[in-house]
Amino acid sequence: MASNKRREQILAAAQVVFADKGYHATGVSDIIAKAGIARGTFYLYFDGKRAIFDALLDRIFEDLLARIYPIIIPQSPDEATVESQIRDNAMRLIQCLMEDEDAVKILMAEAEGLDEGAQNRLMAFYGRLGEWLAESLDDGVSLGIIHACNTKVTAHALIGSLRGVLWAWAMGLVELDEQAFVNELLAFLRGGLLI
Repeated sequence: MASNKRREQILAAAQVVFADKGYHATGVSDIIAKAGIARGTFYLYFDGKRAIFDALLDRIFEDLLARIYPIIIPQSPDEATVESQIRDNAMRLIQCLMEDEDAVKILMAEAEGLDEGAQNRLMAFYGRLGEWLAESLDDGVSLGIIHACNTKVTAHALIGSLRGVLWAWAMGLVELDEQAFVNELLAFLRGGLLI
């Protein structure tokens, strides 16, 4: 239990430093200083800078995926509508990201193009997310609540749009609160996908 807490402390410090200084400018000594630990303690948990960066990416991916729930077609009027379930998923995802600007900076600026290993991790994450979203869109098409479309292309178009807006927000190019973000996302879905 204490070892998990210490590992999380080190990861939290690393996230702040990577977001602030960037991957290449960050050294293990920066993470150690931010975490307030000894060098030996760091190496009990991580083999080096790349190992902690990879662990940080995995943690961010798991946290994001855990907030997306399958859409269930309501069987009675007292059950949540499809649109309200989409809204809830979007709100959980956006809240997670907007509450953690450092995670967004790491995903959008530091991990992109870092090297082949980081790129493969990102591709695997976005591939998994794209498959899940395409399957959800397929279900929506078969139920008559989504326009017929190439669901794989549409899934990645939605992911790309979301990434673009998050990047612009994290870089200070647009100001959005969580509710405005979700409202714009749903307006896009209603105008382009939902029947």
